[in-house]
Amino acid sequence: MPAKQVTAEQRPAGQMTAEQRAARQRAIAQGPATHGSARQRNPRGQGARLRDDIIEAASRLLANPAAPPLTLRAVAREAGVAATSVYLHFADIQALILAVAERRFSELVRLQEAARDGSADLCQQLRAGCLAYCEFGLAHQGQYQVMFASPLPMPADMPPEQFPGLVPFRRLIDGVAACIGAEPTDEQAFFTALLIWQQLHGIVSLRISRPRFPWPPLAETVAEAVDRLLAGARRQ
Repeated sequence: MPAKQVTAEQRPAGQMTAEQRAARQRAIAQGPATHGSARQRNPRGQGARLRDDIIEAASRLLANPAAPPLTLRAVAREAGVAATSVYLHFADIQALILAVAERRFSELVRLQEAARDGSADLCQQLRAGCLAYCEFGLAHQGQYQVMFASPLPMPADMPPEQFPGLVPFRRLIDGVAACIGAEPTDEQAFFTALLIWQQLHGIVSLRISRPRFPWPPLAETVAEAVDRLLAGARRQ
């Protein structure tokens, strides 16, 4: 069978040139297309499309970390619809913010899967997924803040298996388990994945809050942090 074609966006960070890394970062940074001044009415029965448009409008407004607090009326203006149309799909602003977070978590999972797909080495896949996490956070700072830096407005009765962000964290646990020779249910795999997540969040948060600090290259920083934590877990 012919070898699988690997694009620059999919190639692991360690095998990419500086130009290819920059191209992948530009691709990650591309946000949703901007809306027009007026929105055409959806055909009957396409309410799901309107809901998607509202979520994307809210996501655009949340893209700026310094933006004012989100309101349903502001989202309606951004989406080009009447405020009543927003209330048909979201009872309050908290429900809409949660929907935005869930949508962006799905996007993060897709980006991480694309980054991992370029290598057969399981530990390199883990590093690539971790780098994609950091690149996503730095490219979408306002939305990252909604996802990770601010309390998510989750219903009190929401079970843990439905928490936003659980899918990428479970995949992080699976990747760690594969690298340290453990089962995904092993406590060491969970704890090491937790340490890696904390480290990645620190990398993103500090680079956002201290952009003028002379940080070392992102790919090298992420790979070194992940490798050191994996090495410590293997010695346990």
